[in-house]
Amino acid sequence: MPGVRPVGSKRGHAHNLPSPEEARRTSWRVSLALLVCFLVTLPALHTILQGFGWWFAMAGTVLAVLGAAALARVLSVRRWVPAISGSLVLLALITLFFSGRSAFLFVIPTFESFGVFGDLGQAGAASIAGQSVPADVTLGIAFLLCLGVGVLAIAADFLAVSRRLPALAALPLAVILAIPPFIGIELSDVFVFLLAAIAWLVLLRAGQPFPQTGRAIGLGASALIVALLVPIALPRVDDSLASGDSFGGYLAGVNPVLSLGNDLRRELPRTILTYSTLSGAPTYLRLVSLQNFTAETWAPDPPEIDRDNVPSRVGPPPGLSADVRVEDETTWVDVQNLGSPWLPVPYPATLVSGLSGDWFWNAKDLTFTSPNRAARGEVYKAQSLQVEPTPAQLTAAGRVVPEEYSAYLALPDGMPPIIAAEAEQVTAAATSDYGKAVALQEFFRNGAFTYSETAPVDEGYDGTGMEVLAKFLDVRSGYCIHFASAMAVMARTLGIPSRVAVGFLPGDKQVATVDGRTQYRVTTLNVHTWPELYFEGIGWTRFEPTPGRGFVPTYADEATPGVPTPPAPSAAPTPTPTPTVAPPRSAAPVDPTGSAADAARQSAALGWLWAALVVFGVLILLLIPAMVRGVQRAIRLRRLARGAPLVSTGWRELMQSATDLAVGVSGTATPRDAASVIAASAGLRADDQAVLDRVLERVERESFSRTAPAGAGIERADQVRRILQSMRSATGWRTRMAATIAPRSIWRRVTGVSRGD
Repeated sequence: MPGVRPVGSKRGHAHNLPSPEEARRTSWRVSLALLVCFLVTLPALHTILQGFGWWFAMAGTVLAVLGAAALARVLSVRRWVPAISGSLVLLALITLFFSGRSAFLFVIPTFESFGVFGDLGQAGAASIAGQSVPADVTLGIAFLLCLGVGVLAIAADFLAVSRRLPALAALPLAVILAIPPFIGIELSDVFVFLLAAIAWLVLLRAGQPFPQTGRAIGLGASALIVALLVPIALPRVDDSLASGDSFGGYLAGVNPVLSLGNDLRRELPRTILTYSTLSGAPTYLRLVSLQNFTAETWAPDPPEIDRDNVPSRVGPPPGLSADVRVEDETTWVDVQNLGSPWLPVPYPATLVSGLSGDWFWNAKDLTFTSPNRAARGEVYKAQSLQVEPTPAQLTAAGRVVPEEYSAYLALPDGMPPIIAAEAEQVTAAATSDYGKAVALQEFFRNGAFTYSETAPVDEGYDGTGMEVLAKFLDVRSGYCIHFASAMAVMARTLGIPSRVAVGFLPGDKQVATVDGRTQYRVTTLNVHTWPELYFEGIGWTRFEPTPGRGFVPTYADEATPGVPTPPAPSAAPTPTPTPTVAPPRSAAPVDPTGSAADAARQSAALGWLWAALVVFGVLILLLIPAMVRGVQRAIRLRRLARGAPLVSTGWRELMQSATDLAVGVSGTATPRDAASVIAASAGLRADDQAVLDRVLERVERESFSRTAPAGAGIERADQVRRILQSMRSATGWRTRMAATIAPRSIWRRVTGVSRGD
């Protein structure tokens, strides 16, 4: 009849639709394919995270969530049950690892646990904001990673398995793949993307009603093996070749000093660059100058790109007269790890060659800036001048301040009185701007101040604003940004133009040489700031007020003849604490309420987390043989149900299972002899014996006939399952457990003597 389609017509495909029971029983296939998708997608984060321990944490979370959902799907037909089960397991998992002490029975969160979660989330967000790529995985970041990937796994499982829409599972996976290019397009890894695409195709194949399961799982297993090697095998940034760090990252922003303290406080230094000089002497490398002092911080001028100012034609140093003695120097620089739009060069540079990108110099401060790339990866040669003014020339410079430099005297309103008062008191005996500058430098270096990277954090003045500097002058302890900022601001109160330079200390001398030249290594520990003061006829002149860091220029060293000697320090207008030597970080007492204690607790928690994950990883590795046998058995029975020959599927599985269960089937036994041994070992009842006889008859007929005997594939698969169940029931629980966890046939297959092949 028109409009009526036969039940078995090809157009309707009614005969191809799986029953609800079939779809439920084979949903493990989609779950396994989804797990592979996550395992091969997670390595995309290797360009933004240090190490690869985070991969095990995230992979373990995904495995637990998907496993819980798959188990729930076996026990219930309701679609919402797997999602709820996965969510509960995720909550228990993050509670155990991140807030176990505050939880009931270590896995049931309390109100205190949720408070810990909130603190960890805030700490993780702050750590992400304070670092750049590749970031150290702190406890807070680990919490966010595990929580985030767990939520994505729940969403993907609901779409791919519960709703049977595996194509939409690409959305949660795309979230992971999109994170590195969102931070920087150069952080994308095409290889990982291709692996994820292959895994997703496997997922699509696994989600079809009647897929080629063997081929799909084989392809997925290959992708999984590659994924296990990706965190180690892919090009990864180590301590010396990192693609970025907190210092390199924040230099790409507006203000290059916001995270300087965090970088100096890193436990493990990271190599930023190496260099060598023609003279063999070490040198400061300068990135940018900060001239705008507001109530809150120092900041550079917005970069002005003049495309006529190419590095091969650098203009003369501002303010430098011809009668000042200079020496030529050549520096070879290899930048390995610096995400900065400014180029590290000695000041003042006269020519830079060998750059691969577009770089231009600024006429105001001779900084080198690129509008479209970072300094990372640049290898170049910089020619510069070593300016060597005499004390007499500096003294004669007088107090002449050209109009164009008046901006370098600007101060915000509401300056705390202590800053100007301290400057006046310190320089009261000086008779020139040069003498005042030396007096300010020695005020900070004469022993009354101590260098400390932690005191500003502990005392709450870690910054560069006016109130911060006032607190620094009171506490008299800080790191380079405090010393440089304080001296620059105090110089401005005295009418001396000043700015703060950001760059690097000379670094560490290396044993290795480059073309016979001494090589120096600059790390994150060498990040530095220093003040530069302007003297007409001399130009911008470096001083070094930070005690114990860098070296004082000859023209500012009291040991140099003619350099003004500041008078002995007198009583300051504010109380001065007794100077003490800062203890080593490892010897400092831990305040149980301070940041050091928090760091210690985080370190201990991370240690336990990684230890637990290592144990978990070992268990997973031990279970690989069991998983292989389970997949192998499922594939064979599935092929048998679809009409594949019994000899190569069901009978092979019977023989291999007999090996696993220690049933004494000889490797040279005929099918009839093997069936007799199985029947005797399992003690088959009459009906089970009849099933085994029918299976044996089909095996013998297939062995001597070119065509397989007719018969329903599903019926034969059920017969094989029945015999397998009888074999397992006839053995003890220890044997069954050993056969499941450590199947003997896997190892015998490796040695090439498997029975049944």
